[in-house]
Amino acid sequence: MFLSWFILLQPKIITKLKYCKLVFLLGMPVFCFSQNVQIKGVVKDSLNNTIPFVSIIASNSQNEEQILAYSTSKENGSYVLIVKNNTNLDSIWLTYRHMQYETLKIQKNASSQNVDVVLKVAVNKLDDIILHAKKKIEIKGDTITYNVAGLKKEKDYSIEEVIDRIPGVTISDDGQIRYKERPISHLYINGVDLLEGKYNIATRGIPASAVEDIDIMQKHNHARIDIGKTESDNVAFNLKIKEDHSLVFGSSKGDLGVPLLTGNAEITPIYLKEKLQDIASFKINNIGKSLKDNGRSLTSGNRNLAALKLPEINIINEPDMNGTVISNKYWLDNESYAITNDALYKTKNDVIFKTGINHNYNFNQIERNDNSAYYFDNDSTIVNRNIKNQLLERKYDAGVVAEINRDDFYLKNKTMFNAVNSDGNSSLLQNQEAIDASYLSDKISFSNSLELKTSISDKILNSGLLISYEEQKEELKVLPAQFESVFNPSFTPDFTKQLNDINRLNIGAFSSYNFDIKKTKLELKQTINWSSESLLSSLTQNNSANSSIPVFPFSADYTLNSFQTVSSLSSSWQWKRFTFRLNPQVTFINLNQKNRTSELNSNSNNYFFFEPSVNASYKFNQNWNSSLGYNRTRNTSTFNQLFTGLQLRDFTSLSRNPNAVNVRREDALNHFLTYKSILKGVIISNNFRWFKNKSDFTISSSIDDNGLITTDAVKQPNILEGWSNRLSFTKSFFRIIKTDLSYSYRNFKSEQFFNDIPQENINRSHSGNLELTLDNNTWYGISYQGIINYGLSQINDFETSNTFIKHKVEVDFYLSSKTRWNLGTESVISTFSNDQNVNRNTLFNTSFYYKPSKKLFLRASLINIFNEDFFTTSSSNANFINQSQFSLRPRQLTIGFNYTL
Repeated sequence: MFLSWFILLQPKIITKLKYCKLVFLLGMPVFCFSQNVQIKGVVKDSLNNTIPFVSIIASNSQNEEQILAYSTSKENGSYVLIVKNNTNLDSIWLTYRHMQYETLKIQKNASSQNVDVVLKVAVNKLDDIILHAKKKIEIKGDTITYNVAGLKKEKDYSIEEVIDRIPGVTISDDGQIRYKERPISHLYINGVDLLEGKYNIATRGIPASAVEDIDIMQKHNHARIDIGKTESDNVAFNLKIKEDHSLVFGSSKGDLGVPLLTGNAEITPIYLKEKLQDIASFKINNIGKSLKDNGRSLTSGNRNLAALKLPEINIINEPDMNGTVISNKYWLDNESYAITNDALYKTKNDVIFKTGINHNYNFNQIERNDNSAYYFDNDSTIVNRNIKNQLLERKYDAGVVAEINRDDFYLKNKTMFNAVNSDGNSSLLQNQEAIDASYLSDKISFSNSLELKTSISDKILNSGLLISYEEQKEELKVLPAQFESVFNPSFTPDFTKQLNDINRLNIGAFSSYNFDIKKTKLELKQTINWSSESLLSSLTQNNSANSSIPVFPFSADYTLNSFQTVSSLSSSWQWKRFTFRLNPQVTFINLNQKNRTSELNSNSNNYFFFEPSVNASYKFNQNWNSSLGYNRTRNTSTFNQLFTGLQLRDFTSLSRNPNAVNVRREDALNHFLTYKSILKGVIISNNFRWFKNKSDFTISSSIDDNGLITTDAVKQPNILEGWSNRLSFTKSFFRIIKTDLSYSYRNFKSEQFFNDIPQENINRSHSGNLELTLDNNTWYGISYQGIINYGLSQINDFETSNTFIKHKVEVDFYLSSKTRWNLGTESVISTFSNDQNVNRNTLFNTSFYYKPSKKLFLRASLINIFNEDFFTTSSSNANFINQSQFSLRPRQLTIGFNYTL
């Protein structure tokens, strides 16, 4: 597969592919015809003078719901629009825009013709608000362009900080960007996607001063062959680097702290040229900032290829490194470094080559005390744990991408190699018993994906192929031996040991074709998937002289071969302001299981599912939209849920899968209501979801007095049902205030067995989140984040509630044009209904910033000023409540700098 992209790039073969008209797709021929529409003319003013640089857009409606073609008038005012695939349109809307003239919208028949227009001079037509917004924002069709100078504040250094100020944008801790609650599909730099989803390297490494504009491209198609032909709900961002900026630029950062010797160093050199781009990054720190997500892909890529991937699998749980809700700098004890380099070369023939390497090293330590309670009827089990966890993880990634992106042809081949080595240990005192556990894992994976798009009668044929292989070895050793009553050994063991050897091979392919029947748009799609997965495992009790002989279920030599094919025919059509979508899908699954250590689960099963989904949306006007949809999904157990050997998941948990395939059936109803006004900076959305999930098995768990948990499954139907509603509101005021407000309600009901007692669990929660940013860029700035969560859990006759409140405040004082003083605090309050104690924690930090030049930031910080002991938080779910105390890092004084290269 390494050679597949090289072969496909040969000019002669590309020429043959370009004009190939024979298609393999569901074994059925499809015929359709289309004709291009050519509209040309001249744009003039009322004095008969020609007007150059007028933007002309052809769309399917007055509101420009779908852009069909785009052009700009020449120096003599003439223009030409070529509209493809419009045999199903009765009319076309033409929009003419120019800064000095009034916008003109006209409706014309969908036929080739000459259209000469006269634009009126926009004298006294733009009020102050629109003139002011024009400097900051520009809208062209589905693209919104924000000027960085209109968003940037004095304290902003990286472009990520500027992006975060855009209305509707949220950025998670790992750097993933969401726009209107949807993850973006691409981040481009000067129109090129160099980083293949690893864009947090760019957003955190490119200085804000180097970027001119930020484009938000809605309904975005990455492949140029799709533009005007394929509907898309993707959102992509494009960073436009200033034209007068140097070819080599970037950023650097450094910090040094005492009394603990801490340090932080980052450098991101960037080289950008029209045909060559390169971004490198080197980061190292022990200041409580893990780099595990640096260089990780934050996008799903092609959805059809992503659906062919096998789910991630880790049978043994690695030591838990999940901390608390406060910033990592207060509690995380780490040693991390990351090295990445991504390069791109673009030829004259629109062929792009990309290479990337990434290496992450993360050694993290965490210490906490857990007080947990498990409730069943009128009894409970209390488990107290003092935990010290360590985990060292080394990751190596390398990839090669070859891409051809033309108006009539698209090809992309991506080859990836990944290796992960994890080495961890846990020391805990559980109900006064000391337990030590060591964890090892080595994983190597290889994948090659190929995507091809070409046109047949001006319609898109999209095909893809995925091949992947991975192998993983896992080991868990627990001292002293656990679960002795399950083993019943003839000797006294010293430790329990779990070994797993996993191998997985996966081959998948898809093909889809878009076509029209009158005014109905259809997509015919076929996917095929075959995989072979195997597990060789042993669970033993050992001492220096003896070890237990593993027999089933303590040993397993299990293989699962799966075959799945999915056929679907999606359709959509418009009637007035309504859009209707129908997607019936037929799925066939064959599961062939074999276990050499037991005949209990050596069998073959076939499954046939019909999974329809329907959706109706209504567009009230340019701002208001509403939709209602229903979808039905069916799926079977995956490899991780099918092998029936006993598995020691961690030092306190022993589990076994049911000896049968579990079929899960879900029906869901969704309703969306959205409002957006980009110029006013207002975005409102309300999302409602109801679902009912039925399973053939019910989980059964039991816990002993020492806190050891055993999990199994009972052959009894289980129903999980519930509904949720999320309301979000975003508003920007006067360029200095950004407000994000959201409220969520969830109500879920499920069933389980706990210590052989059937339980009906009802969980309800109210969550509110407020983020407020106010910065006048002169003498003060305020950033506030408030979170409140109220949860209620009801199990049979037992009921408990949990309240969690968090405040995070940062205040900036601009002492002069070059100096700034920052004060920050994080506060958490948590309570239980059956506990009178109130957990209150407040942490403080302060920093002083000095900017002697445009390229240099200097700072001095004092972190964790008052509280150096521990931080307490709590949570509850179903029949489980927990209170955790996390050890904090000592008070730290640091000095540092940011420098723009």
